[in-house]
Amino acid sequence: MSGPGALAAGERHDRESSLPLLHDEAYLARVRERLVAALDPKVLDPFSPVPDRTARIEAVVHAHLAETFPRAVPDSGLVRRLCDELAGLGPLATLMADPDVTDVLVNGPTDVWVERRGRLVATPVRFRDVQHLSALMEKLAALVGRHLSLESPCVDARMADGSRANLVITPVGGPCLSIRKHRRVRLALRPEHAAPEVHDAAEAMPVDWVAAGGLSAAMATFLATAVRARLNLLIAGATGAGKTTLLSSLLAVVPPSERVIIIEDTTELAVPEHGHTVRLQCVHGHRAVDYQDRTVSVADLVANALRMRPDRLVVGEIRSPREAYVCLEALNTGHAGSGTTIHANGAADALGRLETLVRREYRDVALRELREPIARAFDLVLHVGRLGDGRRAVLEVVELAGTLTDGAYDLRPVFAVDRAASDTRITFEAVDGYRPGPKLRAKLRLQGLLE
Repeated sequence: MSGPGALAAGERHDRESSLPLLHDEAYLARVRERLVAALDPKVLDPFSPVPDRTARIEAVVHAHLAETFPRAVPDSGLVRRLCDELAGLGPLATLMADPDVTDVLVNGPTDVWVERRGRLVATPVRFRDVQHLSALMEKLAALVGRHLSLESPCVDARMADGSRANLVITPVGGPCLSIRKHRRVRLALRPEHAAPEVHDAAEAMPVDWVAAGGLSAAMATFLATAVRARLNLLIAGATGAGKTTLLSSLLAVVPPSERVIIIEDTTELAVPEHGHTVRLQCVHGHRAVDYQDRTVSVADLVANALRMRPDRLVVGEIRSPREAYVCLEALNTGHAGSGTTIHANGAADALGRLETLVRREYRDVALRELREPIARAFDLVLHVGRLGDGRRAVLEVVELAGTLTDGAYDLRPVFAVDRAASDTRITFEAVDGYRPGPKLRAKLRLQGLLE
């Protein structure tokens, strides 16, 4: 016997008797209809930030089981698995709930990987078959008003909590599913900058960059001084390298009396609660995939933020030509102590990427004319990356002192990483002979940090 009848005959919801229910499409459809009738669609979104979402869904499923099998005691494991199947992410639910997992990568029904603490590892998670995986992918696409088809075999979707899902089907490949979880990691520069509640946490996790091996104590002290001196910072790195986490750490050093306007595509920066912080977030179009679909963009918000009396202006990430241009204009209007991030492979490469973005749309701007405002806009360029053991580390701290007579940037390395031993055993070293440029010295004097 299979289906609900098997469960009724057994009079209990143990692990084996629950399996037919999870395969019985007719029964699942009835419970799904009950959920849709009883709950708001936002609650049924597996990425919904509704606080009591899980409890409300479980209550409906539990009630339906009790009515269907009045003499049985619903097993909590069955209730949870039904909730995951009907209103969650199915087999991926446990991976998404793991705080150490940053990416979930499904290469096929029986090939599921995660990035955990910076390292890719295989998991025992399995889908029943291709149809089971495809059904989940269709649900994710539908959540953002999209549909997977031969005409649209690739979908990139921003979910309700800020997570990003990428879906691929034939003829391109797959079915493949990649989910980058939305995480607001808070990591102090040094132990004394960590919030007391973080120190009291039960988990023995590093609470600062120095303890995590991502900075030396001298580098952390220098960066904290740079924030207090109101230097403008450009943070470069690859996807998942730790750019946003480092920017959040630097914002924690900003005096709480200063008004900080934070502009982001989706809310990611973890900032201290005590600060005078105002957040602005983009509004996305119906497709909700990338900057081209935004109805209120980062560039729009930067222009508006200048009318909001900011002390510091923080842009989560520069992605488009217009964003790059508007940010340069804003940072050249006297908003010292600002910062942003950009995808790049190093400090020098970050400046080159800025140039490329701006000139992609403003082709008449000569390179030499563009480099001068870039050099005025930023004081320090930081490069953060991942090491072989998954650790995130600041690999370069470079002062952008201005431009030279030949039009090149005057780049003065302050700290660098020695990888002579291996990609995991590194040393942070201050660069011999470094001397701050006149622009940086003037800012230090203005804040009373240099005689």
